[in-house]
Amino acid sequence: MTKIFLTILLIILMIPLPLIIVMTIANRKELMLRGTRQAVYDLLISVATTVISMLTATLTRPFDFLCRDIHPEKEGNPLPVLMTHGLYHNKTAWFLMKPRLRKAGYSNLNTWSYNSFTTSYPELVLKLRRRILKLYAENNNQKIVLIGHSLGGLIIKGAVSDPAVAESVAKVITLGTPFRGSLLAKIAPGRLGRSLHPENSLFQTIHTTPPLNFIQKTAIFSPVDEMVLPWKNLLPRETDWKTLPCPAMGHVAMLYSPKITNMIIRIMQQ
Repeated sequence: MTKIFLTILLIILMIPLPLIIVMTIANRKELMLRGTRQAVYDLLISVATTVISMLTATLTRPFDFLCRDIHPEKEGNPLPVLMTHGLYHNKTAWFLMKPRLRKAGYSNLNTWSYNSFTTSYPELVLKLRRRILKLYAENNNQKIVLIGHSLGGLIIKGAVSDPAVAESVAKVITLGTPFRGSLLAKIAPGRLGRSLHPENSLFQTIHTTPPLNFIQKTAIFSPVDEMVLPWKNLLPRETDWKTLPCPAMGHVAMLYSPKITNMIIRIMQQ
């Protein structure tokens, strides 16, 4: 049993290395523009945070109880917040961010989860729309803040393209979302993962939806994201989005970083 555990652990620790190599090749021109010293520093940070975050995600994934929804309390900000995880994750993605948001005074924190292997992007968009409208009604028609990591942000983008749903949303905040797809999707397990390739028809459909300028939309991205390649694909094509680079960290590490939570809190307070 110990050997099996150690083997799994070794595999988890080794996965980031080819990702970082591919990331470096895909973004070599941008890294060169940063200068050798900065590029080396960013890559080392990427390796360290990617290894730690992948290990954390793997070890915590089975424990749903770590991320129970937090319902409105007598004290605290009752603003409804709905959080959507990325590909291959579940609601435990938010197990560190939720307590930090609660400490900051937010007392109405909700999650929406999905199975990454049994559904498609259009199906997920429809399901999230229903969840948003349900939460909106449960909170006496108080507008919602939507937070999405990676694919979760892309699903949110699709959900709010419906004007009726958009009316129930105050702000959208995305973390490391592949707005233009990722080259890594070519080797992703499952049809949902593979649908995120930049050449997939999914992105032609997404980019034809009209912008909803009355929703405040912010895309937070890491300058060393190892999952969304190339890095330009982290930026929305639409001009009504605000883009904010965060300190260098891995794709999954964004979920666990207090710096990211602080950025989110500042956006929600605006």
